[in-house]
Amino acid sequence: MERRCVQIMIEEIMNNFKSELAKKLRKNIDLKWDIDKKGVVCGWCKLTDPEDIYSVAELIAGFKGRVMTISTLNTPSVLADNPLGDTSNDTSVTEKPISVVINYHFYFNRINLTVSITLPDDKRTVKSITPVLISADWHEREMRELFNIKLQDHPNPKRLFLDKNMHMTDHTMIPLSEAMNGASTSTLWEKIMKSNRKEEDTGE
Repeated sequence: MERRCVQIMIEEIMNNFKSELAKKLRKNIDLKWDIDKKGVVCGWCKLTDPEDIYSVAELIAGFKGRVMTISTLNTPSVLADNPLGDTSNDTSVTEKPISVVINYHFYFNRINLTVSITLPDDKRTVKSITPVLISADWHEREMRELFNIKLQDHPNPKRLFLDKNMHMTDHTMIPLSEAMNGASTSTLWEKIMKSNRKEEDTGE
C-alpha cells in the first residue's frame, strides 16, 4: 500500500514537472519517462534551443533538485541529430561536421532526469546554470577546460584542475567510451600479437 502511494506521488511529480516545463519554455517538449521494475524513474529530454537549459535549471531548483554530473561529447552531427539512429553502414559519418552534445544529469524528488543540448562546433558557448544550481559549478568548469566550451555568466570561472599554461583546443579530448571501444581494443591487441610474432621470428 505504501509503495503504491509513493508511486502515485512520483507520477504526479512527473506530470507536474512536464507541465511546468512546457509552460516555462512555451513550446512542446520532447520528454520521455521510464519506470523500471524496482521503481527507479528516469527521464530523457532533448532541447532544440541550447539557451533553454537555464530555464530547465530554474525549474529543477524550484523542485529542490541538484546536478549529479554533466557529460560532454564531441559527436559527428549525424549522430547528434539522431542519437538512436543506425549509422553503422554510413561511411560518411566520420566526414560529418562535429557537434558538441552536453548531457545534464539532474536529480529531484526520487527522479533522475537527463537533459541534452547540442552546440555547433563553431559556437561552443552555453549559459552557465551554476547561478541557480551551485552543484553545477565543478562540472561546468571541467567542461570548460576539457572541451573548450565558453560559459556565460559563470560566477567563479577559475580553472578547476589544469595548469594555467595548458590550453585545450577543440577535439583535443578523446572520450573514454571511444578509446575503449571494441575497434580500438582489437587494433591494440593485433599490434601486440604482431609484435610477439616478430620477436619469435627473430629469435629474440
